[in-house]
Amino acid sequence: MGAAAAAGFLALIVFPALLVLSAIARGIYGAWQPQTLAIVEDDGGAPKLVGWLVVVLLGCLLLAWAMFQGTWVLNAWTAFKPLTLSFAEPIIAIAAALVAVAASRPAARLFAFLARKAERALRGKRDRSFLRPRNVLVGAAVVVVVTVYVLWRVMVKPRLGPIDLSVLHAPALALAALLLAHAVWRVVPKQPIVGGVLGLATAASIASALVAVHTRPSLTLEIWGDQPLAGIAIERLFDLDAIRARISLAEFRPVDKPGSPHPDIVLITIDTVRADHTPPYGGSADMPILKELGQRGAVFVYAFAPSNVTRRSIPSIVTGLQPNRVRGRVVGWALRIDPRHVLLAERLRAGGYETAGFMCCKGFWGDEARTGLSRGLEHVHIEQNGMRLAKAARAWLDARERSKTKRPLFLWMHILEPHNWTGGITEPTNEDDRRRMYDRSLTASDGMMREVVGAFIERTPEQAPIVVVTADHGEGLGDHGAPYHSTDLYNSQIRVPLVIAGPGIKTGNRVAETVSLTDLTPTIVELAGFQPPVDQLDGRSLADLATGTRLGSPDAGVAFAAMIKDRSNPGGVTAVVRGGWKLIDNGVSYELYDVKDDPFERQNLYVQKPTIAAELKKLLAARAADRDPF
Repeated sequence: MGAAAAAGFLALIVFPALLVLSAIARGIYGAWQPQTLAIVEDDGGAPKLVGWLVVVLLGCLLLAWAMFQGTWVLNAWTAFKPLTLSFAEPIIAIAAALVAVAASRPAARLFAFLARKAERALRGKRDRSFLRPRNVLVGAAVVVVVTVYVLWRVMVKPRLGPIDLSVLHAPALALAALLLAHAVWRVVPKQPIVGGVLGLATAASIASALVAVHTRPSLTLEIWGDQPLAGIAIERLFDLDAIRARISLAEFRPVDKPGSPHPDIVLITIDTVRADHTPPYGGSADMPILKELGQRGAVFVYAFAPSNVTRRSIPSIVTGLQPNRVRGRVVGWALRIDPRHVLLAERLRAGGYETAGFMCCKGFWGDEARTGLSRGLEHVHIEQNGMRLAKAARAWLDARERSKTKRPLFLWMHILEPHNWTGGITEPTNEDDRRRMYDRSLTASDGMMREVVGAFIERTPEQAPIVVVTADHGEGLGDHGAPYHSTDLYNSQIRVPLVIAGPGIKTGNRVAETVSLTDLTPTIVELAGFQPPVDQLDGRSLADLATGTRLGSPDAGVAFAAMIKDRSNPGGVTAVVRGGWKLIDNGVSYELYDVKDDPFERQNLYVQKPTIAAELKKLLAARAADRDPF
């Protein structure tokens, strides 16, 4: 059923496209009437065809070169003004095309002459030419493929950096198969039964797809996740979220923890915050709200993000899975997560919580992006400006307080400001400017938190919400040569703040045990009064550490982080922290650091500590293994 449905989804979008493409190609071929062009000479050779194919190839290269160089020249002259470029680039293209057309006939005659001379010299006294049309076309195809590959490897790919083109492999094979089918169809007898069988098979597969959409939503979602091309067809033709919605929330309801209350919970994630710049970690940024939360709650001294980019960390945080086990596809700057994943907000909503999200970015949480990250959130408000976002959250919370709603609340707010700490106008020229500009963005974020936390100021301490504050990743700020993030897994980019405060949380609790933000989903589920779904997740609940019922050990705890290869990230870098030791596999060599004595990771102890290195290598290999999350 799954194989037939996958083929059917693909057929729904590919069959009409290839049918139209084939008809157009055959029409163009027929209109050209190649048999009347007299390109085949008396000896069976087609040097004229060689000449024209060479001209077409050189013309394409000329046009590509002119557009590439012209774009850079225009960029230098106009500071990349889109309107100016949109007017100037067609002029460049037309000029290059006119040059190619003007030179085409004499160039084709020249290359035909050279091909004829070379071929006659090579064949000697043989009567039959090597340059028969079929040989010429096959040779031209090989030359084009080799040329494109060489240009890609030598000129294009080194400039673009990491880019994942695996999605193009299947379409390329499909086009090759299409061309082969047309070529074979010209030489085999036309048997109606063949077309009939293929037509019935196509119709049956399409029927299977339609049945799966309406009666087997889980199977449809599985096809979306495992079959990229069929998944694209599903996205184009059907509402993926509507298919997901057919799966009842009751399936995700967590089990109540006997005798546990269901407090309100506020989760605040701030983009691009490294722990050592915040007050609970001795940082220089002025953040009175975060400082106060740390003083009356639990500060996890060694908390690590699952990755160094938002699109990998946030999905890992809200699914409770390691970043290498979160499935999905990159869309823009975000990850469209596999619909089979169950999110934190879905679990809490299924448990009776009212859920709301106040988020910075349409590209991550907007309806247009369809990333799935807003699943489970009943109320979603998107505003990029952090202060306006915070005020909108405050107004919504104030109205909710007045309504005396009985359902417990889960509110998630994501603040963007520190991601754009330079302001997009000027770059810092020295370390002091860098620290000052970055800390200023953290102070602004703290003011946004004040709005949300202030909405509960009139509640008694027992009725206050549990507030969780953390970040999706850190920022290089020049450490290890990285001014920003997404480049490495050193502490500057993955060690983040994690502060939990509220009723039941131990006051002044500084937890020295290593933790991962992958632990947040089971932690929040348990703090919300439910049993953490430990058998389904990679993370472990930190509720006992936050409440003080278990004292953390400085030598305990494990955190795993990974850079995942996608179209703009080279990937191939993983890290594991156990207690105070951190091992990084950078794809070429290993690095071992004592992150508690050497937080800036300046001394690689991989050679000096072979026993610890061997233990962590084994642990890292186990965490980095590709295991099916479903």
